[in-house]
Amino acid sequence: MGTLTALTTRTGRRGPDGALGAAGLTRLPTTPLAAVPAAAPSGATVTALSSAPSVLPLPRTRGTAPTPAVAAPTREPRPGTPAVGTSRGDIPQLTGLRCVAAVWVLLLHASYVPGDVFARWTAPIAPLVAAGPLGVDLFFVLSGLVLTRAYLARLGERPTPAGVWAFLRARVARVWPLYAVVTVAFGVWCAARLAFGHDGVVTWQSPQPDLGPWGWLRQLTMTQLWDSRGIEGISFVLPAWSVSAEWLAYLCFPLLVLGAWRIRNWPLPVLGALAVVAASPIALVSLGSAESGETGAWAWALRIGGGFTAGMLTWLVVARIERTPRVELWAQRIVLGVVAETVLVAYWAASAPASAAIPAADRLWFAVPMFPLLLGALCLARGGVVRFLSHPRLQHGGRISYAIYLVHFPLIEITVVAMTRFPALAPNSSLAALAVPHVLVGSVLVAHLAYRWVEEPCRRALGGLRPREHKVLL
Repeated sequence: MGTLTALTTRTGRRGPDGALGAAGLTRLPTTPLAAVPAAAPSGATVTALSSAPSVLPLPRTRGTAPTPAVAAPTREPRPGTPAVGTSRGDIPQLTGLRCVAAVWVLLLHASYVPGDVFARWTAPIAPLVAAGPLGVDLFFVLSGLVLTRAYLARLGERPTPAGVWAFLRARVARVWPLYAVVTVAFGVWCAARLAFGHDGVVTWQSPQPDLGPWGWLRQLTMTQLWDSRGIEGISFVLPAWSVSAEWLAYLCFPLLVLGAWRIRNWPLPVLGALAVVAASPIALVSLGSAESGETGAWAWALRIGGGFTAGMLTWLVVARIERTPRVELWAQRIVLGVVAETVLVAYWAASAPASAAIPAADRLWFAVPMFPLLLGALCLARGGVVRFLSHPRLQHGGRISYAIYLVHFPLIEITVVAMTRFPALAPNSSLAALAVPHVLVGSVLVAHLAYRWVEEPCRRALGGLRPREHKVLL
């Protein structure tokens, strides 16, 4: 039976990965190997002797004090590459990706503003702007991945009613306060238009949302979408349909995560293939449907169900992959490949003639099955894309992305009403050129204020702040 010589670190400060920093080294007495526990206690680092020992004890002479052990140099973790196999540590590139997805949706809706100013500004990337609906699907996959990362062991291995309640309370605290404020504010605007307007049109949707008591109740409980075949005319704020869809996914998550826990050790190729298949229904249904994949009957259920489940399966794969330089290199290549594939799909969709067998709106969905690959590879990659998404400005954009998503459409609707009611702001007027900058800059500014003064304070008040290690916002 061998022996073990160990080092323990001791300091008053923890590093970014939660481990204690080495302020001093203490020689521990030799211990039978069988007596050593399988895992070191939190805050201590144990290095075992093997055939090529990493701890080399120096000789001790009689009458002298023990000589400290000398540790062989170890490879330090790379900055900015947190462990992805646990719920600890931030994955900043995912936070940055949230900013990209929110801006993608914002640009799509800004293109609806009357006039040709925005079209002239974005002409070279017009196909990418038109592919903005994919930003919502990116959010769905991302939500499934990050929630599984945070709650797989907590709700999958040892589920309890208290744990499920804590999860749902945290999700309500995260999504409901700002949603309620924006919904009430814009609902009052719609009611005022209905009361004082003459055309009966209160929102930029068809059909119009229900402004009666039952409609308000469904809006404020985030259940307005659940029995609807489509997304138009369901929410006061059109993009809020996805919040209702996410809330349904959160309610299903405690059951879904039980299944995820039981298949977590399936072969990686099987789990990876299942993730791609789970994200594919919206693309497959679009092939055989006369309706658009975005607005077709129950398409929203395919998008949230498939995307959220695909994200959960993606994390099961990522959590078991050891992050080596070779893995990081291939992950970077996969990220670039999926980005290129998404761009090609966007331009392919834009080039579709009116008589095409697969309409332009449905061609977009062929990018969605690759989103699990994109997010999984981003978790493991290291390089230019990760550095770009980890930029402080994109990190802040990711933190306020939910606010951007909610507030931008009311600003667009109010801007359009002003352009139609006031001749000085008509689409062909000189002031019309300010409409799009007003929408873009105003959305980011209002989102920043909403995040600072509504979203975060309300989340703290409702007790929805997650543990410190879960920093990726949903």
